[in-house]
Amino acid sequence: MELDDIKKMWQEMDLLKTKQQISENKVKELLKKEGKSALDKLIRTAKVSIFILIPLGIFYCLLMRKFFEVGGLYMLCPLTFMLICIIYTPLQVYWYRLLKEIDFAVMPVKDVSAKILKYQKQLQKFQMYELVGVPIYIGISIYLVYLLYFGAEIILSVIMVYAVIIIIATIMIPILYKKIYFNRINRINESLKELKEFELSDTAAEMY
Repeated sequence: MELDDIKKMWQEMDLLKTKQQISENKVKELLKKEGKSALDKLIRTAKVSIFILIPLGIFYCLLMRKFFEVGGLYMLCPLTFMLICIIYTPLQVYWYRLLKEIDFAVMPVKDVSAKILKYQKQLQKFQMYELVGVPIYIGISIYLVYLLYFGAEIILSVIMVYAVIIIIATIMIPILYKKIYFNRINRINESLKELKEFELSDTAAEMY
């Protein structure tokens, strides 16, 4: 009788372990799905950027055609923007390929984390460049527009409007980076952190 009870107890324990394993697998799949959803959004952002940057540069040049008519240093303003768009396009291609290499289904958490960290560091670097470069570029562009239409005349109301534009543009850079990139990266990192904890618990269970 005691032997039957022991067998029954072992069967119940095996069943409990199986149910726990199934439950853990479901949680892992949900975490991978959440991370992949955020990753897919980053991939789409890079893909869209690849196709719109150069057309955006051309559109800006057309919008600033008055600068080409005036000639001289004025032409450098739209041409610089076009050059930036051209430079950023292969960068977006590189980021797109980097993100496409990530596969939650087969890659270990460590490898996914390494690629995401690499991507995040590059974004942070370019965010710093833009925080410095964008206000300077906008400031120079606005100054040239002011000279073109108002000359040496000082109009405080116009100057204040231009100053507000520069301030808003500077503030919007970290906000947009957070919304478009870093919030999604954080969701991926949170998923990876929890998946790593599951992997550690599985390793510990196998040791025992």
